[in-house]
Amino acid sequence: MGIFEVGMIVFIPTGTLLLNAWRKKLGNGRGWRYGVYVLVSIAMAATPLLYVRSIEPNHTALGVVLAGVAFFWFAIVGGRSANT
Repeated sequence: MGIFEVGMIVFIPTGTLLLNAWRKKLGNGRGWRYGVYVLVSIAMAATPLLYVRSIEPNHTALGVVLAGVAFFWFAIVGGRSANT
């Protein structure tokens, strides 16, 4: 298991907790802070996929699966409302 896999195993739950806390803090507001929140959640989803696709020379199955999980997971977490 490489550094990418270890980082992803830490990144997914930590990122989820941070996005959940940020979403709760935002409440139901739809201002510029919400736009930044959406952009951060998209970036958190896309960054691992871009890393695996372009930088990582030896794609491991675990790395690809973790990047795929992050791609869909942060899109789901980022799209939830503040009441959930």
